[in-house]
This record gives sequence, C-alpha cells and structure tokens, in this order.
Amino acid sequence: MDFSIRDARPDDMEQVLGLIQELAHFEKEPEAVEITKEDLVKDGFGEQRMFHCFVAETQEGIVGIALVYPRYSTWKGPAIHLEDLIVAERM
Repeated sequence: MDFSIRDARPDDMEQVLGLIQELAHFEKEPEAVEITKEDLVKDGFGEQRMFHCFVAETQEGIVGIALVYPRYSTWKGPAIHLEDLIVAERM
C-alpha cells in the first residue's frame, strides 16, 4: 500500500480526532476522549501551539498520525515527546 507522510493541516483534525477515538475504543476507554476537533485546531495551529502532528495518508484518507510536543530535560535540554503513534485498524 502506498502512503505519504506530511505535516497535518487544520482541516485534517476531524480525521485525526477519529483516530484518537479509535485508539480510545481499542483501549476500552471510549469515554476518556474529551477534546474536540476545535480544541485540536486551536491547540495545534493557534497562536500558542501545544503540539505538532504528522499524518500518514493514502488515497482513501488519513490512516495514521504521530502527535509530538516539545519538552525540556534539566539534564539533556530540549527534546520532543511522542505522545501517540496511531495507525488505523483497517490498515
């Protein structure tokens, strides 16, 4: 299967949220997801970006995401934390 990886865009957040909800169902915690598409757009693309998201995409749409955010280690300095790496179950 051919796919490409790119930076997410605000208009991807509905599909990104779908994958987050899919992960929550897999973990048997579907009610744990409290964020909305609007939260993801604001927090990922607003004035104070809280995270960066990469998407894996096929002709059928987004099939995976990697969500990262900056952190700081008092021993090592700046780093990036990988919060979630999600691949759609249909893959």
